[in-house]
Amino acid sequence: MLAASTVPVKHAARAYVIELALAQALYVLAASGRHWLIVQVSDPSWALFAGVVPALPIWLSFAAVWRYYRRIDEFEKLKFLKTLALSFGIGSCALVTYSLMEDAGLPKLAITWAWPTLAVTWALTTAIMSLAHQHAK
Repeated sequence: MLAASTVPVKHAARAYVIELALAQALYVLAASGRHWLIVQVSDPSWALFAGVVPALPIWLSFAAVWRYYRRIDEFEKLKFLKTLALSFGIGSCALVTYSLMEDAGLPKLAITWAWPTLAVTWALTTAIMSLAHQHAK
């Protein structure tokens, strides 16, 4: 058992980046091929399955994030949760603000943009907070 070892903590970030990059690459492939796959199947139940294929890499992304969280130490968990809370607050407010501006003529934003919006907000917030933490040292 590796309970007392710091090896998993040391390699948590590297494993996270690899796992998340693979999941996101699968998402891009699945999202790109989604419409083609839907058109290719004739059975409506298979079309429904084809339509939800991009959700599988999203769940893989969630699993990668959860594994990362479980691998890091308490201080990193605190930073992680602060970043997550701030970024999802900002991203959620941005999505709601945009949806309100749709009444003024902006094009409708499909709900499928919610995850990429929150993910990009999270990535930017993580980068900014990491830089701020480095400058505080």
